[in-house]
Amino acid sequence: MDEEKLISLITERLTRREKARLNLLCQENFRPTPVPDKRVFFDYHYIGLIQVPIQLIHDLYYFEKEPWIDWLLTGISYQVQFVFDLSEQTLAFVPWKMLTQWPIDFHVAGKTVVACKKKTIKREDLLLLEEGSLLVKTNQQKVTAEAFELIQRKKIKIQERIDEACIWGK
Repeated sequence: MDEEKLISLITERLTRREKARLNLLCQENFRPTPVPDKRVFFDYHYIGLIQVPIQLIHDLYYFEKEPWIDWLLTGISYQVQFVFDLSEQTLAFVPWKMLTQWPIDFHVAGKTVVACKKKTIKREDLLLLEEGSLLVKTNQQKVTAEAFELIQRKKIKIQERIDEACIWGK
């Protein structure tokens, strides 16, 4: 195989991977599902995890030696973009640092969840959010009038925390 053909095949595969999406269940009937094969990382750039249990979030945050955690960390090293689909109640268990600094996206009912580390949340921080998104903020953070107007217009829900700690994180 000549060099150009090889480059073409690699480029084609990477382009296909970049657009490929996969959704996986983390639990079924309240039992963890088997950990997927790591080879899915070769074919999928976006992987959505559905029914993510609180324990998985906890174990990931603390880098516990569990098969699902090993799988997730391997995926992150392969630059997989993970999306955790959570319930609104489960969101309170997600540590602030995971919301603001980890390379994982969170969704509630298919809508984007965002948190911002700034002391004052401005309009430009929220401009790219889709209608119905969810903003997690602390009660120490202020929202400008322009940002609040955008929140109302886009029907962005706000979940306010007393501080940056989640329910189990102190």
